[in-house]
Amino acid sequence: MKTDVTTYGSLLQSQNRAKAASTAAASKTDPKIIDPKLLKNAVQPDYKVDLSRSASTSSLPSLPTPSVPTPDLPKPDLSKPKLPESKPETSKPELKKPSEISNVLEKVNPKKPAIVFIKGLDVFSSPSSSERGYAGVGKIAEAIEGSRIYGWDQKDEIIDYIKKVNSDQPIILVGHSFGGDTAHEVTESLDSLEHGFRKVDLLITIDAVGFDNDIIPQNVKNHLNVFGEKDYFLNDSPHAPRRHEMTNVKNMLSPLDHTELDDDKEIQYEVVNLIKETLAKKV
Repeated sequence: MKTDVTTYGSLLQSQNRAKAASTAAASKTDPKIIDPKLLKNAVQPDYKVDLSRSASTSSLPSLPTPSVPTPDLPKPDLSKPKLPESKPETSKPELKKPSEISNVLEKVNPKKPAIVFIKGLDVFSSPSSSERGYAGVGKIAEAIEGSRIYGWDQKDEIIDYIKKVNSDQPIILVGHSFGGDTAHEVTESLDSLEHGFRKVDLLITIDAVGFDNDIIPQNVKNHLNVFGEKDYFLNDSPHAPRRHEMTNVKNMLSPLDHTELDDDKEIQYEVVNLIKETLAKKV
């Protein structure tokens, strides 16, 4: 048999150790049991959290609204862009006839001859539609390079043009009907001190209208007078030079009517041939 040698002191120590062990074991398993020493040494927070309100009813503090006003942005224009207004179509300008164009605006070459064709009234002009309303004289003018066409009422313009041409260049005047009468008046004006007694190398009148153009001025070198035998009241028969030693006159009688003379092939040939001969003599 064993003998219990345990004393009271040892027994008391054993009880204390058992109690401490049970307390330590309980603190590891039960989180509610906290070591008083740890609580004593723990740092206490300097604030308190109010847990009286539930998390669902708590609200965040409102932020202050900014004091600076935001600028108003321009609203975009969503309307369709306006297309530029199209100008109404205007009709094309009507082309003027060559006889209606002012020859005054054309440049004058003083070293070229002055070849002037003068048409008469439209009522006495050629009815040919191919000539676009102006007389057969215009057709002859188109066949002569460098020539100009004027109306019967452009006497001053014709004189101004001739005065711009050098005096050593030939001057040729061709007129039909009232244009023939104007050609005669131009030669008379040039045969004066005012215009320097300018010589006219060739004067052609085709059934010139008037009763005071039968005397040819002395400044005309060569003259062709074409007249119709039927229209006595429109012309005053063959022409005569004022000084026959100064002018060579040729009369050409035709059975054609007044409006047909400038369209006749024989007359057109005579006119063109005389112009070419006159220009050839000056070369």
